[in-house]
Amino acid sequence: MTENCLDDRKYVTATLRQQLIRGGAGSMVVKLASVALAFVTAIVLARTLGAEGYGVYAFVLSLIMLLAIPAQVGLPQLVVRETAKAQANVNWGLMRGLWRWSNLFVTLFSVVVVTLGGMAFWLGSEWLGDQRWQTLVVGFALVPLIALGNVRGAALRGLRRVVLGQLPESILRPGLLLAMLLAVVWWWNAEVLTPASVMGLHGLAALAAFLVGVVLLLRARPRALRANPQPQYESAYWRRAAVPLAMLAGLHLINSHTDIIMLGTIRTDEEVGVYRIVLQVATLVVFGLDAMNQVLQPHFARLYAQNDLARLQRLVTRSARIILLLALPPVLVMVVFGGPLLELLFGVEYRLGVLALGILAIGQLINAAMGSVGMLLNMTGHERDTVRGVAIAAVCNVVMNLVLIPPFGLNGAAISTAMTLLIWNMILRYYVFKRLGIESVAIGPNKGLHSGVSKNRTL
Repeated sequence: MTENCLDDRKYVTATLRQQLIRGGAGSMVVKLASVALAFVTAIVLARTLGAEGYGVYAFVLSLIMLLAIPAQVGLPQLVVRETAKAQANVNWGLMRGLWRWSNLFVTLFSVVVVTLGGMAFWLGSEWLGDQRWQTLVVGFALVPLIALGNVRGAALRGLRRVVLGQLPESILRPGLLLAMLLAVVWWWNAEVLTPASVMGLHGLAALAAFLVGVVLLLRARPRALRANPQPQYESAYWRRAAVPLAMLAGLHLINSHTDIIMLGTIRTDEEVGVYRIVLQVATLVVFGLDAMNQVLQPHFARLYAQNDLARLQRLVTRSARIILLLALPPVLVMVVFGGPLLELLFGVEYRLGVLALGILAIGQLINAAMGSVGMLLNMTGHERDTVRGVAIAAVCNVVMNLVLIPPFGLNGAAISTAMTLLIWNMILRYYVFKRLGIESVAIGPNKGLHSGVSKNRTL
């Protein structure tokens, strides 16, 4: 009996390790490709639109992304978690009900958000200016496409189809946008590209990616789901769980886009364009964190549901160290060669952002070193703690931007963003240890309460 239990444990351990290796490698490839596509797209737009035109596009895209968050009502992470739990419990009716309910909710909220947002921005169209307003009107179509696409990708990731879950939004959408941009430049003239026309091309790419994603999910469904089991609904529980996740997603986007929106409100479109470029370059530091989080989400949820906290601690520690190792090389390149890099890739006018790039790179390195703190709390049902930490950071972010942007411009925005990353990671690390007894940081001794296991342990 004991030998059979040990054999089962070894089988489960080997399976988890294989899933992590396959999912991690695949997710890393997808993330690298996504980063490369975004990088090349940024180069094309920076050189064809110029710093001012690119600033208009970046400013409006930030507004669109903020509108897409309430449209999703926090459902993507909920769908990942509840899909993984339903699969573990072999409850296919509940999974089908979850997917139906989440898609209906997102569709309704998208209509509401676009309507209210359109009315609000129309009243403020004079403040926006003609070019920004035209670009925003075209960009409204992105809101439901992004929201529904993220929910569909979350369902695939909950099924542990991590690579498939990322392909439409991370590869196909930016890939199609880049292809259309290059086609316009090649067949016509770069001068026909405006912020509004680029936003229109972005909408077409998003529509194609959404349709492909629907097909991928239909093909990836478990066989039991294809038999159309009677859907089951836990609507009250899902609504309660979605509220903090919606708040969390909104706060994350506020933290991600407050600097660009406030910079565009206080300073010039040219500074917004330069800052958007350095912000995008700096995110290369955490491509490992983003890629690993896509793989880790369902495993965090499953190990916690099984109360296997010792293996969860080892998974958290090892993944954090991998993330940090992947983050170090790009930070060194950005700090040492930031100026020549910006001038070579984007043009001499973007060299203005060299100091901001160094500041943001250091901030993202701290972010990587702290590990997957937010994702760990969310996947173990402690999303309210994540909301508290990110809310505090969001308030600090707004205040620091108000204080630092007027005198220091884009460098002030960079300082605010870097400090925000430090604040929310320190708070979330505290909550991870308090709630789970797990140490999340990549460096230093492993002092998690569940780390005391034998030397022969394996993942």
